Amino acid sequence: MRMVQYATGAKEKKARQEDILAAALSLFLEDTRRAPSVAAIAAKAGLAKGTVYLYFDGKEQVFASLLVREWRGFIELVKRYFETASGTPEQIVADFIAGYAGYIASHPALMRLDSMGYAVLEPNLPEDKLLTFKMELAAVLDEAGTVVDRALSLEPGRGVKLLVAGFAMTRGLWQINDLPDAVLLSPEYALHPFSRLDFAPDLVCALVDYWRGAWGDFPAPEGPDPQGLL
Repeated sequence: MRMVQYATGAKEKKARQEDILAAALSLFLEDTRRAPSVAAIAAKAGLAKGTVYLYFDGKEQVFASLLVREWRGFIELVKRYFETASGTPEQIVADFIAGYAGYIASHPALMRLDSMGYAVLEPNLPEDKLLTFKMELAAVLDEAGTVVDRALSLEPGRGVKLLVAGFAMTRGLWQINDLPDAVLLSPEYALHPFSRLDFAPDLVCALVDYWRGAWGDFPAPEGPDPQGLL
C-alpha cells in the first residue's frame, strides 16, 4: 500500500500537480473516449490515490485542469501566429485557417478533451471550480483576441468574437465527425450524409465561409496545413 506523499515547497507542489496531469493525459491518450479513474491516474504517476486528492477534488477537476492547459497551449499558438504573421490581412487570415485546421486535425486529443469537458466535466464540477475553469479559458482567449485586433486592424473586441465563433464551429463539426469505428464502418452509416464529411477540409471550408461573411473576402487556402500554426 502506497503512503500518501506530501509535497512541502511551492515548486514541489507544482511539480506534483504536473506529474498528476501528465499521468492523466498519458492514460487519456491510450483511450480518448473515456476519462480514467483517480486510482488509475495515481498508479500511473506512482502516487497513492489519496495524494491525488490533496491537489484535485476528483477526476473531473484533474481533466478540467488538463483541458485548460491544452487549450491554453493551443491558444498561445494562435496568439503567436498573429503576433508574427506578415503579409496582407487577407493572406494572414487564409494562412491562419489552413494552419488552424491542420493543427486541430493532427491533435485529436484536444477536441476529445473538449467534448468530454462539455458533456462530462462541467456538469460534475462544483460551481466555484467551474467558474475558475471558465475564467481561465476566457482570459487566454481575450489576450489572443487583442492580438488578432492589432494584426488585422479590427475594432477592439472583434478578434475574440471571431475566435470564439470559430472554436464553436470547430467543436460542432468535430462532434459530428468523431464517431466510434463500429459506427463509421457499419453499412447503414455509409448511406448517411454524415459519412461523406471529411473533418479537416470541411473545417477549412466552414471557417472560410464564416470569416468571409463576418470579416471580408480573401483567397481560400488549398486545404489544411499539416504544419499547423508553426
